[in-house]
Amino acid sequence: MLSEILKAFRQTGGPLDLSKLSRQLGAERSALEGMLELLVQQGKLREVRLGSEDCIHCGGRSDCAYLQAGNIMGKVYELVGNPGEGG
Repeated sequence: MLSEILKAFRQTGGPLDLSKLSRQLGAERSALEGMLELLVQQGKLREVRLGSEDCIHCGGRSDCAYLQAGNIMGKVYELVGNPGEGG
């Protein structure tokens, strides 16, 4: 399941929130939370605040397509490093 989570992030190419990932993988949120935290501890994912300086996907809150779309809520994670790298 960990490899499926990483695959979902690679395919998306951007940050994912817990709710969207749960729907995409057909997995319970509670089960995913522990797996996401493990991937964070392993350095493969990181939790980000969208629109902040630590988010690598845009220039800031006003440029954040994910926030403007209004479809990302709650805890949000992204791949560490290059999305094309193995994990």
